[in-house]
Amino acid sequence: MESQLQQLKKILTDRTFWIFATLSCLATLHLYSVWKISERVPSLLNFLGWFSIGFLLWKRKFKLRFRGSLTAAILGTILILWMIIRHSLGQYYLSKIDVLYSFFPVITCIGLLLITTGFRRLINYKNEVLVATLISLPYASLYNILKPIVNIDAQLLNFMLHYFGFQSIRQGAVIYLQNGAVEIMPSCSSVGPILTMLPFIVVLLSIYPTSKAKQIFIYISTIFSIIFINSIRLSLLAILLNKGDMNNFNYWHVGGGAGIFSNLIVFLIGGISYQVLNKSSKHNKDGSDKLSSKI
Repeated sequence: MESQLQQLKKILTDRTFWIFATLSCLATLHLYSVWKISERVPSLLNFLGWFSIGFLLWKRKFKLRFRGSLTAAILGTILILWMIIRHSLGQYYLSKIDVLYSFFPVITCIGLLLITTGFRRLINYKNEVLVATLISLPYASLYNILKPIVNIDAQLLNFMLHYFGFQSIRQGAVIYLQNGAVEIMPSCSSVGPILTMLPFIVVLLSIYPTSKAKQIFIYISTIFSIIFINSIRLSLLAILLNKGDMNNFNYWHVGGGAGIFSNLIVFLIGGISYQVLNKSSKHNKDGSDKLSSKI
C-alpha cells in the first residue's frame, strides 16, 4: 500500500503528467463542444488532430519542462482560461461576436506551449501548432480555401468519363451525363481526405525527419494520390448513376465500398512515404558509415 502511495505521489508531482492531463482535458472539452454546441459529430480530423498533437508532444516528453518566463506562463494561462470560460458560457450570445471561438485548439495549444517552453522555444513546436490550426479552421472556411481542388476533381472526372466513352458536359462542379447528373459536393471531393491525411503526414515526418525537398515531395504526392484515387471513385459513382444502378451506387457512395477507397489512399500514401523515407534513412546511414570509416 505504501509503495502504491509513493508511486501515486511520484505521478502527481511529475510535470509531464500535468501537461498531458491538461491536454487531454482540452481535447475532451473541444470534442464535446463540437458535438454539443455545433450539433455535429466530431470528424475524424478532430480526433486524429488531437491524437497527433499528443503523440508529437509525447515524443519529446523529456524536453517538456516549465522553462518559460513568468510573462509567457501568465499569458499562456490567460489564453487557456479564456477559451475554457468561453466554451462554458454556451452557444448563443458570445458565439456570435467572438470571432476566435472556433480557434479553441490552436489558442489552447499555444497557451500550453507558452507555459511549458516560453516564447523562444515555441518555434520548435511548429508541427503541433500546425495541426492545431488545421483542426481549428471551420470546414466551410477550409472548403472555400481548397475550393480549386473541387474544380480539379470535376475536370478530372469529366476527362475520365470522356476517356471511358461517355458523353459528359461539365458546368462548375456538376457533370451532366445522358441519364443524369453528378454534383461533386465538399463531402465527396478530395478536400476531406486531404485534410484527414495531413496530420498523419505531419506526424510521420516528425518521426522520420528528412530533407525539405523530400518533405515537399511527400506532401505533393499525397495530394495528387488522393485526387487520383478519388477521381476513380467519382467515375465509378457517375457510371453507376448513369446506369440507374442505385444499389451499387449506395454501396460505393456511403457503404463499404467507400471504405475500400479510403484504405487504398492510406496504403498508397504509406507506400510512397515509406519508399522516400527509407531511401533517406539509408542515405543517412551510408553517409555516417563513410564518415566513421574516414575517422
